Amino acid sequence: MALKEIKIKLPKMLADDISAKEIVGMVMDKAVTTSEYYRSRCKEFEEKYGMRFSTFKKKVESAKTENTAEWDDMLVWEGFELAHAEWKNKSREMKKCEA
Repeated sequence: MALKEIKIKLPKMLADDISAKEIVGMVMDKAVTTSEYYRSRCKEFEEKYGMRFSTFKKKVESAKTENTAEWDDMLVWEGFELAHAEWKNKSREMKKCEA
């Protein structure tokens, strides 16, 4: 993992009261919270259709007649799956950071 050091400007009174470790923690919280949000959206579709995304996608793509509502849900669900994976990866990467 490549790390990039960044410089941020904070008001002096805030900078005096917060450490770099706390800032990394806040970014980590953001990554975890966002990952959990997208996972919860995926769960909604899993409950609606009673199956995991990969199974649902195969079902929709192999259907003899197109169901527009299912295709729409598949596209939205796929976006949530991709976003969940991306933010989960970001939170994993953040765990490797040391302030």
